[in-house]
Amino acid sequence: MGQSTILELQGLKENFGDDNEIIVSILDMFLQEVPTDYDNLKQAVENKNYEAAGLLAHKVKSSYRTLDMETETFLLQEIENKAKNNEDLEDVHQLFDQFNQNYQEGLNQVKLTLDHHASL
Repeated sequence: MGQSTILELQGLKENFGDDNEIIVSILDMFLQEVPTDYDNLKQAVENKNYEAAGLLAHKVKSSYRTLDMETETFLLQEIENKAKNNEDLEDVHQLFDQFNQNYQEGLNQVKLTLDHHASL
């Protein structure tokens, strides 16, 4: 896997300007909440609990959208839609597998970005 890069955070910077303290707080909250939500989403998908998977995908999606992580946001939106609408449920597993492939790299990017902003 390639070297992790620092996230641009255009959306956060547009909303909060140079308020680095808020940006650090949002990144820190992401790292505290997303791993637990990810584990719960993974379990819901594995157990074919699609109602829970749809709700969890929605929750996790908000965190990724806040950080402008578009690929993850798209995959989570697709998981949410299919799970909530109870359609193409086999796709939920494939979409989660795609999300899962990028999950650790995404966390690494958020950690690097947090370290960068915490040092400013």
